[in-house]
Amino acid sequence: MPRAHTDIGLGMRISGNLLRDQEVGMLVLDTQSLPPRERAEAFQATVSGNCSVSMASFEDPTSIQAKMTVFEFGRAKVFNIEASGTTLRRTPRIARAADESSIVLALPMRTDNQLTWAREDRVFGPRDLMLVDLSLPYVYGWRGGGASYALHVEVDHLALPRDAIHRAARELRRSPLYELVRDHVARVTTQAETLVQGGATAELGAASAELMRALVVSAAGDDRRLRETMHSSTQARVQAYIRAHLRDPELTPARIAAANAISLRALYKLYETLGQSLEQSIIEQRLHGARADLTATRRRYTSIAATARAWGFSNPSFFSSKFRELFGVTPRQLTTMTQSAQQVDSLS
Repeated sequence: MPRAHTDIGLGMRISGNLLRDQEVGMLVLDTQSLPPRERAEAFQATVSGNCSVSMASFEDPTSIQAKMTVFEFGRAKVFNIEASGTTLRRTPRIARAADESSIVLALPMRTDNQLTWAREDRVFGPRDLMLVDLSLPYVYGWRGGGASYALHVEVDHLALPRDAIHRAARELRRSPLYELVRDHVARVTTQAETLVQGGATAELGAASAELMRALVVSAAGDDRRLRETMHSSTQARVQAYIRAHLRDPELTPARIAAANAISLRALYKLYETLGQSLEQSIIEQRLHGARADLTATRRRYTSIAATARAWGFSNPSFFSSKFRELFGVTPRQLTTMTQSAQQVDSLS
């Protein structure tokens, strides 16, 4: 068990060199840049300032390693922690003294994470989705090198009573939306740095809040709200499904409609209201994904053709034409410019 802890409230001032670009969302703590004696205090202050006020303890207080990042998406916020063995305790005393309004969907990313919440002890493995009301006392942590990636939404944005949220937390897997929302949370949290630069952060945050609300209502068995919630979340659910299957060349309108329990006519009408065809939306999202891979420092694929295939483009000429139409350069021109820029950076 962890052998040392520190308890610091929200009032602590965090040293300026710990924060980088917090306005748009970036790294808020990297203990590598700090002397060992300052790491526990900095860890505590960063968690309390960006998640909820709690008391941190460490498996090995002499060798604390942690990185934390925060990304703002309008109604939603991503807060990711990667750290050596850690336990966070929000005691009843802290819960009474520190008001908290965030509801969180969190994913353990490497090891089993243990959560004691609402008088229940549970173990969540990697990729198990958990729902937590941060206003209540909890104990949460992991042994060894672990990580927790989380999507935060204010309870007011969900417009649901807390007792419904608490019921849903115990029965999350009963929701037919569980896998869809889990995959959405995984994608948004793991790709947050890229997504926050994409210019649609508010829309993505609103969609994330809609998906969380639909998940809670369906898991809580709230039949009275279910029909209205499923209707209002249709756009968010459809777009989340498409994002999850962008790389699949067999992604068809019929499959999208069936997966979301709507008719083809309703699907096409939805995209009419968005001012863009379904086909064009999918093509543009795939092109953005391909561009991100082509400009990555470490390329996933050895050729432009392989990248195109990985993003669902079977025809290289079509891919190149659409790429140039959207970005003003061909894929080959972009990769040449990217490689030149990377070579210059390596020499500077």
